[in-house]
Amino acid sequence: MDIQVTRQACCSADDQAGPLQVVYSVDEHCTLADLVEGIRVSKFLQFSSTHNRLSGLVQGACVVEVLAGWGSKPEFHVDPAASVGSVIGLHTLDFCFLHAQ
Repeated sequence: MDIQVTRQACCSADDQAGPLQVVYSVDEHCTLADLVEGIRVSKFLQFSSTHNRLSGLVQGACVVEVLAGWGSKPEFHVDPAASVGSVIGLHTLDFCFLHAQ
């Protein structure tokens, strides 16, 4: 199953340098927690001192928030053990800065 993930740039340099869209290929039984952990370890998400919390949205609904910093844990707004297919389906997972520091 291919999941399209986008992210908002954390600064103007990031807007030019980093990829803002990627596709993650996951098993159909992959959980939301597994996907988010894969995104985190891939270092796709970027942060700055003033933009340190990304909200993961599916069709405008926040399903997870990821904080910058070593040891921080994602805050899920849906069951993290739910399958990616049931949470995201054919939609995009969009990470946006809804809460600036």
